[in-house]
This record gives sequence, C-alpha cells and structure tokens, in this order.
Amino acid sequence: MTDTVEPAALLAERFGLAEAPEGMLVPREKLAEFARTVRHELGFAWLTYITAAHHPAEPEKKKGDTVIPAVPASYVVAYHARNLEKNQELTWRCRVALDEKVPSVFPSWAGADWQEREAYDLVGPVFDGHPDLRRIMLPEDWEGHPLHRDYAIDTPHKPWR
Repeated sequence: MTDTVEPAALLAERFGLAEAPEGMLVPREKLAEFARTVRHELGFAWLTYITAAHHPAEPEKKKGDTVIPAVPASYVVAYHARNLEKNQELTWRCRVALDEKVPSVFPSWAGADWQEREAYDLVGPVFDGHPDLRRIMLPEDWEGHPLHRDYAIDTPHKPWR
C-alpha cells in the first residue's frame, strides 16, 4: 500500500464501499475482514471509540406521488481508529437488524473489549465472538437497554427508581 493513497479510498475500492463523511457503511459480512485490514495492513493501531445507536422502525410514508418505503428497526455501530505514525483517522459504520449480531472487532483490537460491552449494555447490539459479552455499567438483572429509543424512561429499578 502506498503512502500517497488515502486509506479510506483504498478500503472503499477493496471492499466495494462508498466513502461518506460519516464513514463508510460496512456490511456485517465484511466487518471482521475490514477490521483486520484496517488494523494489520493499514496500521490503525489505536481504536479510538466504538459507539452504537438504536434506530426504531419507520413506517411507509407518502409524499405526494412518491412512496418512501418502510425501514425496519436497526442498530448502527460506529467505529473510529487512528494511525498515530501517519497521523491518519478513519471512521466506519455497520448497520444490522435488531435480530442480527455484529461481528466483534476484539480480535483486531483488544481495546474493543469494554467498548463493545458498553454498547451492548446501554444500546443493545450483540457482538458475535466477543470473549466476555455481559453488562459493564448496569446490574446484571437490569431489564432492557436504556439508550434504546423505545426504552421507557420511567422503568423502575431499585435502588435508582
């Protein structure tokens, strides 16, 4: 790989992805290979963050004669990594349905351990292949994921409420 070509352009070409300001959208099936490439071939050794968001289902909408199709509920997991030697940053995302698992990037970055656990605990995506996926911030008996957009804010749980 040459130093003159941007990593995002190389990855977009290799994996058949479109570049976007908010980061490439990597299909679930390609995420593990994508992460290995980013870490081991391109030298992005520092995984800055992993975060997730829940997107509720959206019903079909009509705007005049245009029909906007329904969108199923999903999770979007966002990643950011840095190559400190070359002062480069890279952001990418992975969208999965609520019943699908996200491949863990722990095999590429050990620092993904607690970040994936936090995303799981608070938002809900399940990371397939994670070595110890369990709650990290909330008690084990906590029901649901409080950052789910459909989570009832007044959910009782002792000793907090």
